[in-house]
This record gives sequence, C-alpha cells and structure tokens, in this order.
Amino acid sequence: MSSEFIDILLFGAIAVFLVYRLRSILGSSDGKIVNIRNKKTQSKFKPKIVPKDINQDFLSGANKAYEMIVQAYQNNNIENVKDLLTPEALQAMEQAKAPKEIKFSDVKSSSILEEKSDEQRLLKSVKFETEHYNVTKNEIITVVEEWGFEKEIKSSDPNWKLSSIKLVS
Repeated sequence: MSSEFIDILLFGAIAVFLVYRLRSILGSSDGKIVNIRNKKTQSKFKPKIVPKDINQDFLSGANKAYEMIVQAYQNNNIENVKDLLTPEALQAMEQAKAPKEIKFSDVKSSSILEEKSDEQRLLKSVKFETEHYNVTKNEIITVVEEWGFEKEIKSSDPNWKLSSIKLVS
C-alpha cells in the first residue's frame, strides 16, 4: 500500500467519525432536530446571577436628568422637564432666570452623598461637579452642586424628582 492510499483511508475514517458526531448532535437521519433544552444536565452548578449596581444605575439617570433640567432651564423651557421636578422645584425654577452668558458643557463627576427615607419618601442627595462655559469671558467654569432627589414609596412612577439644589462652589 502506498502512503497516498493510507492517507485517503485515514481521512475517510475521520470524515465518517465527524459525520457520525454531527448527526448525533444536530439530529437523526429523519431530519428531526434534537431539542437540547429538554435534556437534563448533570451539572450541579447554577449560573451566578449578579445583581445590578443600583446606585450606579441611579447616578446614570441622575446625570441625564441633570443635563436635561439644566439645558431646559438655560433655554427657559422648564415646562419640558416638569415631570422631573417636584412642584416646589418647578415653581422655584420658573421664577428664576438663567444667566444667558453661561452654557452647560459637561458632568465631570457625580456621587451619592446621602440616602435616607421617611414613611412616605425615599431621598437621595447627589454631588455634581460640572463644567459650564462662560460665553462673555470665554472660559470654562467648574461648578459643584448638591441636588436632592426624592421618590414617593407607594408611587407607581419609577422616576425620581428633583426637590432641592444647593450650590457648593
């Protein structure tokens, strides 16, 4: 026997083995597909479910709310974000006038300072370090503020609402 004949036999045996394995994995000769989900697994390990970082999700939403509220305030369109404000915050922002020379630029960082609750509400205080652009002076201003957000415990509304703003620097 020549080496070419042995090679052909070897490759043929590998091909038959692969076809057999594929058939047992993908289905029978009848064309029926084996439903893998119905087969019981012998593994004692269960997939580990990692809970979401709730505070990180909250901060992500707070950053978006900050941007939306500040931009609406600067454009004197606070009515566009009234669903994100408590009635008191809405009234205060409607009465205040935004300086025209200051434009919001970016949220540099945010962190939760305090979390507390009473019988009716959940409260979170968030520190925002943001950048604003002073158009008249052509400079970037860093602003640090503490925003208070609240949510009624029994409310079906998942949104937190801005309840207070305190300028830190």
